[in-house]
Amino acid sequence: MGVLQERLFSRFGKVKDEALFFSHLLGLPSFFTQWGSLLTSIQEFNSSAPLEVWPGVGPPRLWAFLLLNVILQNVGLKGIYWLLSEWSSLAVTMVTTVRKFLSLLLSIGINAEYGYLFSNPFTTAHWIGSILVLVGSGLFSLPEKKKTE
Repeated sequence: MGVLQERLFSRFGKVKDEALFFSHLLGLPSFFTQWGSLLTSIQEFNSSAPLEVWPGVGPPRLWAFLLLNVILQNVGLKGIYWLLSEWSSLAVTMVTTVRKFLSLLLSIGINAEYGYLFSNPFTTAHWIGSILVLVGSGLFSLPEKKKTE
């Protein structure tokens, strides 16, 4: 996808907001195939406990979390599309891989007693993945050797 976006930016200019808009607009029809599930989720969100902003006043908790998620996703996606318009798709892939790696480490946490948010297990596969991400990031950051003729 990054290579396609890079080609579109080179052909039509750096129109990152337009690319972001169309990538979301074109995905909307797929939600209509899950209409029943959406209605069930809306009912569940409406019946969630309130997130009290003021004593006795506040939106349902799940709607507030969804709004926060939408805002943060928008900020993150705008950043990714800006990166795509300025850097190569390989560099953007590297940045997003490291970001996902850091999110994974945060979500796993070693032990809740030591101040981490969660206490999910950190398995051997996580260690192997961590080493691969760190080695790949290190290799990517090395300067390229110029070819001598």
